[in-house]
Parts: sequence; C-alpha cells; structure tokens
Amino acid sequence: MAELAELKKNALNWLSRRDYSEAQLSQKLRHKGALPEQLTAVIEWCKAQQYLDESRFLSMLVRNRARQGYGYNYLLQECRAQKISAQQLDRCLQSLAIDWWVLASAAYQKKYGDSPISDYKEKTKRMAFLQRRGFSGEQIKAVFTELTNQPNRTG
Repeated sequence: MAELAELKKNALNWLSRRDYSEAQLSQKLRHKGALPEQLTAVIEWCKAQQYLDESRFLSMLVRNRARQGYGYNYLLQECRAQKISAQQLDRCLQSLAIDWWVLASAAYQKKYGDSPISDYKEKTKRMAFLQRRGFSGEQIKAVFTELTNQPNRTG
C-alpha cells in the first residue's frame, strides 16, 4: 500500500513531463499500489489543481496523431482505449478544424510518393494502408480519384 502523499508526488512527476488521460494516470497509479479510494483522491486532487485536464490531453493527442498522418477512425479507437467518448473527440475536433481529406492524401504521398500502382493487388494494399491509418472509405476513394486524374500515376 502506497502513501497518499507519495502517490500525489508520482502523479505530479508524470504530469509535469506530459499530459495523460485520466485512464492512463489511473493505471500508472494502480501499478504503484494505489487503493481505489487513494486513486480517486489523487485523481480529484490533480483535477482540482488543473494538473490533469482531459480536454488538454485530447487536444494534444489529436494534434499529434494528425501530424503523424492518422485519420478520424484511428483516433476514435485510441480515444475508446483511453475511456474518452466520441462526443468529447468531436467537440475537440470542431475547435481544431482538421481537413481529413488533405490528411489522407498527405499520408498516401508520404508513404508512396509518385510510385505508380502496378496492378489491382498493389492498389488494394495501398487502400488497406489508408484504412489502417483510420481514414474513411470516402476519403480513400477521393485519394485514388485524385491519383487517377493525374497522368502517369496509376497503372
């Protein structure tokens, strides 16, 4: 059993380096031996001190994943793992105004550049890459429509 003061110190140490979701911080505290009532007390203390802010964490997460070339569906899965609702994600996205269509095209370009698509198998492989990255079917179709409209890009 860990002391409450020690758990607060650990939480503050982690949160001083980067933002965490409530679920992540809770997990780290459980690994340090926090009992349920201690866990609640530390989480509430962190929120009251504004060290733990779910919306700030979510904003950071969305910006980072968008910069890395991930789409909405990928983000949604990651948020579910962090116990963050789709509504919270959607509210965050409204303030950030991310263009998923441009992001899908950029992710494709970064991975494949100007290399031509040799056959149908290659095309499905590239489409699957964008799907794993979390882009919608419409966004993927738009990327390939854009490629088709450019000369010498598809086979």
